Parts: sequence; structure tokens; C-alpha cells
Amino acid sequence: MHEFHKLLTKEQVFTIPNFMSFFRLVLIPFIIWDYLQGEYGIAAALVAVSAATDILDGVIARRYNMVSDLGKVLDPFCDKLTHAALMICLLTRYAHMWLVFGLLVVKELTMFILGGVAVKRRGQVHSAKWYGKLCTVILEGSMLVLILFPELPAGLAELLMLLCCFVMVFSLIMYVIFWVNVINGKIKE
Repeated sequence: MHEFHKLLTKEQVFTIPNFMSFFRLVLIPFIIWDYLQGEYGIAAALVAVSAATDILDGVIARRYNMVSDLGKVLDPFCDKLTHAALMICLLTRYAHMWLVFGLLVVKELTMFILGGVAVKRRGQVHSAKWYGKLCTVILEGSMLVLILFPELPAGLAELLMLLCCFVMVFSLIMYVIFWVNVINGKIKE
């Protein structure tokens, strides 16, 4: 419980990067609404704003020493919620998106459990790794293409979904290795 209280100090919560993450959370219902209304261009623009805000909050956090444990948790949480919302929207058009969504759920639950064990054992919250960031870029880029081009040939759409699955499996394997090493005390950040 002590670790949780460390996340909720005023210095941890009230940072520009955290406000940007909260903004990304607020965007999700608007993205879903516009997508379901057939306003694909607006939905895509909101996804692009969300992605740009995601990049900018990380730059600001590192440049101005505003990295916080809350931010290390909140930022990827926003990514996952955005990805899940986009995948659920795209399920209305692409039946195979269930595989991508299911893999996302398995990946994130695995990482949540291993990350939780690592925090409990080592008392540290770790930042996202390059392979997690690569996964986010590929997922959001692929979803953006699928939203923007509703008439994309089925083969191309399935290739993008396969790419998403591949990058999620790769990221999951890399994170499992990382978290096991953290849990075993072989990695300290």
C-alpha cells in the first residue's frame, strides 16, 4: 500500500505530462463516437492528436525532469485503453480483429501481473521499453490506416492485423524476459 501512496503525491499527480495523459483518456469516447457515426476522418484526426500528445508528454517528462511513477503507469494505461477502443471499433468492420484484441488482452494481463510482482518485490516502477514503444507506434499506425481507408482490400487489412499480432508477441516476449529479470534482481533501473 505504501507504493500506491507514493504515486499519489501532489508532485507525482500534477505534472504537465500527466495532464496530457488524462487528456488522452478524455479523447477516447470522442474517437469511439466519431468512428461509430462514420466520421472516420474526425476519428483518425483524434487518434493522431492522441498519438502526438503521447509523444509530447514523454519528451516533456524527460526534458523537464517531470518523470513520475504515476506517469510511468498512466501513460501506458492510456495507450492500452486507446488500442482496445480502436480495436473494438474496428471489430465492426474486420472479423479477424478479435484475434488482435484477444492477443492485446493476454499481453496486457501478463504484463500487469509480472509488473505488479516486480513492483511488490523490488519497490520500483519501470518505464516503457523501446519494444513497447515500437509496439504502440505500429498498433496505432495500423489502426489509423484501417480507420482512414475503410475500403482497404481485405488482404491488406489482414496483413496489417498480422503485423499487429507479430509486434505484440515480440513485445510480450521481450517484456516477460525483462520482468523476470527485474523480479530476480538482475535488472535495476
